[in-house]
Amino acid sequence: MDELIIASRAVHFAAVALLFGAPLFRLAMAPKQAGFVASRSLEIGAAIAALVSGIGWFAGVAADMAGSWADAATPDILQAVTFDTRFGHLWIARLVLLLALIAVQALGHPSRARDALLAVLAAAFAASLVGVGHGMTGAGHGAGISRLHMLADMVHLLCAAGWIGGLVCLGLLLHRAIGGRVTPDVARAAVRRFSVMGYWAVALLLISGCINAVVLVPSPASLIESDYGRALLIKLTLVAVMVAVALRNRLVLTPQIMGAAPGGGLKSLWRSVAAEQGIGLMVLAAAAWLGTIHPGP
Repeated sequence: MDELIIASRAVHFAAVALLFGAPLFRLAMAPKQAGFVASRSLEIGAAIAALVSGIGWFAGVAADMAGSWADAATPDILQAVTFDTRFGHLWIARLVLLLALIAVQALGHPSRARDALLAVLAAAFAASLVGVGHGMTGAGHGAGISRLHMLADMVHLLCAAGWIGGLVCLGLLLHRAIGGRVTPDVARAAVRRFSVMGYWAVALLLISGCINAVVLVPSPASLIESDYGRALLIKLTLVAVMVAVALRNRLVLTPQIMGAAPGGGLKSLWRSVAAEQGIGLMVLAAAAWLGTIHPGP
């Protein structure tokens, strides 16, 4: 059961990142003259992956609550999980949001207004994950701390989704530039804009992550002594590696593509962005695992 929940959460988080990162990239970073629109089939595929993984997540939670797969399949258990639990209520609300996302993706014509609507829907879809994670844990610290923790968790989720999902679009744009389908000038402009977004995303991730850690980790010793603390250390290590790769991209590889002959620089940056994406997926997998572990000793 736990394995299904963790796997479903990991796939779900990755799909959410692309659903939010793609329209955000087009709105904030892709130059108008690029004519760059991420493949509609890719984003619809992400929405379908979010739907399927959401169903897997629900099935795992139902089986965990019921105690077995056989009991989880009974109408009474399914009804109880869906309509009598906070998880079920949130699952229904998120399902409605996801269906709205799919409808806009499938029926809407490419435009900035469509991307703005997709970004808003995806942001709400991503932020709602706070209700099925540790975002409610701060309730034991008082109403003020609880609200601060929920806000920090939402910021954390949105920054991570925007960063990792945006990396996919940046990688696609760089690949098109290498193939000559996008000019080097367009690639340079997109990289500059993404770098600015990256600075803000990392800064807000660190601030919100520190707030979450203060609420969820009672003492520094808990990082070693508790299962949650050890899992958090693994996630933090992966994030540190991802930030290091991002800094190399910004400080070493980005200046190379700003020269007169950026072809080789583009290839190096594209490979490094692909590596950053891979580490980002590992971070999401670690977050999926972390969310199933109860904070504390």
